Amino acid sequence: MLDPTREIKYFAKLGWIKVIDLNKPLREAIEIMVENGIRHLPVVDGDKLVGFLSVKDAIDILDAYNARDLLREKVSRFMSENVIAARPDEPLWEVLKVMVEADVGAMPIVEDDGKVIGVFTERDVVLEVAPEIDWGDVEALKYATTNVKVIEPTTTFSDVVEIMKEYNIRHLPIVQEKSVIGMVTALGVLDYAIKNEKMLGRDIMGEPARSFMEDYVYVAENAKFTEALDTLARSPNDAVLLLGEDKELKGIITDRDVLRLTANEVERLLRP
Repeated sequence: MLDPTREIKYFAKLGWIKVIDLNKPLREAIEIMVENGIRHLPVVDGDKLVGFLSVKDAIDILDAYNARDLLREKVSRFMSENVIAARPDEPLWEVLKVMVEADVGAMPIVEDDGKVIGVFTERDVVLEVAPEIDWGDVEALKYATTNVKVIEPTTTFSDVVEIMKEYNIRHLPIVQEKSVIGMVTALGVLDYAIKNEKMLGRDIMGEPARSFMEDYVYVAENAKFTEALDTLARSPNDAVLLLGEDKELKGIITDRDVLRLTANEVERLLRP
């Protein structure tokens, strides 16, 4: 049985974690995120936390006319400075509550002197916390987002970036004749951008989504939530699709969805 009062240090990644110095170029930060499949990067000055960089922060600059120049700018220019951090002895329920209320997908773990010792992310919720909850026999579709924003194989790089920024989303299923044929993710967009850095600000903007689409993972639309959660835990792109016949899209469940659901369940466990 999950203990909501257990200290967050037992669920977070501690010790060896990826960070970026505030004076390093943005391009280096993006490379770290892409190569390690992470979406949140603590920014440090020495070993002290001074900011936080997310894939959203990086996506925001890709459609700028001077994007190539911006990649060489210091991380400090793009990081979020008002960082919400947690102490290692804070209880799980409190950290989850703060993350949901602040709508953030990660919280650095810091000591009293500001030294970064770890990070707790929505992926940790999927892997370490959510499996400890009794979700019962409920179907995944109950918890899924069903009005999913989708794109076509011909949707341009520029439009993909704009859609992700406008709707604050990191996943765009690619649909052709009602069937899902691939997925575009924020990390995948960043990867494509730095691999084609010379095209930024010019030719890359018209590149079709089929050029940088990825594989996707899915479950049947009538699958149980526990099956979807297990599939999501094994997904490299933090999203699982719910598909009907002929791979018709019925819904999507992401790490952020599981964070919110888990926070609600943990709060319920606290009630007498």
